[in-house]
Amino acid sequence: MRLRGRIASIDAAVRFLAVFQGRTQLHVLANTLSTVGALIRRRPEIAEDLLGEFAGYLHEFVGNAKPLVHLAEELRLTLTFVAVQRARLGGRLRVEVAVLPEAMGALVPPCILHPLVENAILHGIARRPTGGRVRITGRITRGMLHIAVADDGLGPQRPFALRTRTGWGLTSVRLRLAALWGARARVRLLGHLGVGTVAYVSMPALFAQERRR
Repeated sequence: MRLRGRIASIDAAVRFLAVFQGRTQLHVLANTLSTVGALIRRRPEIAEDLLGEFAGYLHEFVGNAKPLVHLAEELRLTLTFVAVQRARLGGRLRVEVAVLPEAMGALVPPCILHPLVENAILHGIARRPTGGRVRITGRITRGMLHIAVADDGLGPQRPFALRTRTGWGLTSVRLRLAALWGARARVRLLGHLGVGTVAYVSMPALFAQERRR
């Protein structure tokens, strides 16, 4: 009976992750396509170039049914989204990436980085008339993968706003990490009005060799 119970729990967890991963992908695709649509109306020459790149992004994004992907792959797809946003915001958006090489090979849930970068751009940089910078960092310390997405945008507009933020993207990140690693994974948001916001994600550092054991 115990074995059957464990099998049932594992099956439920897999189904849970599949549902949330699918909904996260739809959320990301809807927002990105909306941006491309706006560019087609206002800057058709740039939109035409972006659509070719975005087609490749869609092919990989929609076809990706893997429960875990390398951080390098997740970062590459996220930067494609950044390219679309940069075409919309122009010089107002600056992005820096400082992910250490050893962290690039770590396995993460798909779409775990994208919502954090999307929030930093849409809620931080886009609302600031002069624009700003988004910085993505990643490192491994004591067997834990630590990812941070920081922006120097306007920051939360009222006290405790970050604690109550319940957007779908952020909620999906929290739920999927909890389903995989429970209390061992963590998501934190820190921010100050006029200074910016930082999203911190910590999870066990898992690599492909360890997964095959």
